[in-house]
Amino acid sequence: MPPAGRFETGELIFVRPRFDPSAALDNAILATGAATIDWLRTRGVAVPSNETVVHVALAVHDAASDELSFVEATPPAVRLTRAAAFFAAWGNGSAFYHGRLRDPRVRALGVRAADLALRQLGRPYADDFQPPPRRFYCSSLVDYAYWRAAAEHVFVDEPFPLIFEPPDFWEEYYRAQNLTLPVNATGSNPTLLLHSEHVEFGQVAFGQVAFGQVAFGQVAFGQVAFGQVAFGQVDAHDMGAPPRAA
Repeated sequence: MPPAGRFETGELIFVRPRFDPSAALDNAILATGAATIDWLRTRGVAVPSNETVVHVALAVHDAASDELSFVEATPPAVRLTRAAAFFAAWGNGSAFYHGRLRDPRVRALGVRAADLALRQLGRPYADDFQPPPRRFYCSSLVDYAYWRAAAEHVFVDEPFPLIFEPPDFWEEYYRAQNLTLPVNATGSNPTLLLHSEHVEFGQVAFGQVAFGQVAFGQVAFGQVAFGQVAFGQVDAHDMGAPPRAA
């Protein structure tokens, strides 16, 4: 069954902002997400829906204070963000998905995975989506933490080739950093992790659930100023890696 409500340490939060398909960045995110889902389906993964997400982070739930935070790789560096600030930063119209590993054996490693992610606090963000461990993009931090905790890759059963769609957009993205578009590079992206056959997820129903019911402490939804942050403030860095690439 998909997870519902309360986040436990090591579980996953995915973000889908409000997209504008006429915008170049949004179009690139959607195109790369769709190509990622196609890659999974051609390998026999039953992907029942077509959600594309741009960010993923690991939950850190402090049982003593009942405070929820998320450890995330986002520019300029890996950081720990309190839940209220995390949700408010994404703005009105964003959708959030609560994910966890299906295998109870792997799920039991959530605390260790979160601890391994927390050890990366302050590590630089990987603008060019290079692999860990010196720098991280959002999905590479999550993938790396579980890989180290489980001593095996837990999200995909074979290396994932970074997908850059449409190529012209990503060539310009890399050119702006005085770099060239990677060829035959492997990694991850948030959409890949969301639709992994080893992950189950459900959408967080903000209009129906108070923060306290999903381990957000005593803060009610109405107190978070979602309307103060517009999606226009989200840039390529927030994709976590080229939509699968992060």
